[in-house]
Amino acid sequence: MKRNNNAPLLLAISAEAMGFGAVFGLLADLQDKFGFDDHGLGIIAASAFPAALAGQLGLARYADRGHTRRLLWFGLATAAAGMIWFWLGDSLLEFTIARMLVGLGSGTFIPSARRAVLSRAPDNPGRAISMAGAADIGGFLIGIPITKGLEHIFDSPNTPFLVLALVLMCVGPLATLIEEPQLHDGHAGGAEIRRVFTLPLARAGIIIGLGFAAVIGTFEAIAARFIKDLGGTDGEMVVVMVALFIPLVVAMPFAGKLVDHVGPVRAGAVSLVVAFPFIGVFGMTRNLWVVATMAALVALAYSVVYTSGQAAVAGATVPRGLSGAGQGAYEATYAVGAMFSAWMAPRIYDRSDAMPMWTFVAAMTVTAAIVAWWTAGETRSEEVHMAELEEHMYEELFDHPSAG
Repeated sequence: MKRNNNAPLLLAISAEAMGFGAVFGLLADLQDKFGFDDHGLGIIAASAFPAALAGQLGLARYADRGHTRRLLWFGLATAAAGMIWFWLGDSLLEFTIARMLVGLGSGTFIPSARRAVLSRAPDNPGRAISMAGAADIGGFLIGIPITKGLEHIFDSPNTPFLVLALVLMCVGPLATLIEEPQLHDGHAGGAEIRRVFTLPLARAGIIIGLGFAAVIGTFEAIAARFIKDLGGTDGEMVVVMVALFIPLVVAMPFAGKLVDHVGPVRAGAVSLVVAFPFIGVFGMTRNLWVVATMAALVALAYSVVYTSGQAAVAGATVPRGLSGAGQGAYEATYAVGAMFSAWMAPRIYDRSDAMPMWTFVAAMTVTAAIVAWWTAGETRSEEVHMAELEEHMYEELFDHPSAG
């Protein structure tokens, strides 16, 4: 295999992400078939985030110590096991365990796969990161219509998970046929992560990320149920999901330029405020086309929010040699925020009046904007240019191998 051939890794990233699309699209159908209440949706969705965090912070760091290929195997095998449990499961407890396995597998596999992709593109880390991100989001998006189609073919919301497990078993061996990336002995510890929270710009970026987590956690738990309760067909649900995620991806380059121009705190806080009324409209209408339009507008705003949070954390931590700790702090806080939203949203949700739930989510986004602006202090006007940081990030990750 050529050193720069990332196709098997990117294929595996897409296949793994399809599992998330499957859960997203089929969760409401599993609820209808097996009869657990809306609170159960929150339990299943929320269980994924601490499991993914355990993989991201507890296991994925061993990719730097010569275990990348083993972690790729472990992550894909664990995700496949979760898919099989979704196929066999018939209770809330079983689906919760299955979702935890999928989350743990993803939290272990994705960081390891991204590190492997980066290590194979030393001259263009930005493009490598973009390719991995596109494969991840693209897999999620195609996972929704594919698994909904399989559901109709097999007349079961469980069976598509078996198909995805078989796909993972096929692409897994290909993805692990790579050279082990070089060793690296710089690992973020608890003290370094705590130090990140003392940096005003990083703190603001993390809080902006919480505003992003509020919407993602809510959609993870309740979107499919919400669309079905509005009378949406499977095709209409796919349209709404595409309206939410395609603009998010397409607008990222433009969002990056905006963040570079005005600074991450200004861009992120203002975008959260801009998204506020659009999120509120979700609870005011029962027209799916209005929901799809609002989803597209929210996605455009959130492309800036996502980019701003990442840029603020990178801008504060990379010059200090804390990029790994910054990402760890961001991911940990994001997981907590998304877990809280996924757990709370179904408890507030009312099938005849969704307004209280969407008001809660909108309020969380505005609160994140206000707190981020306040906590940034003098750094709120600071500009961060990600292109200038990419080389430093890559050097920190890979240019200091251990003697072993």
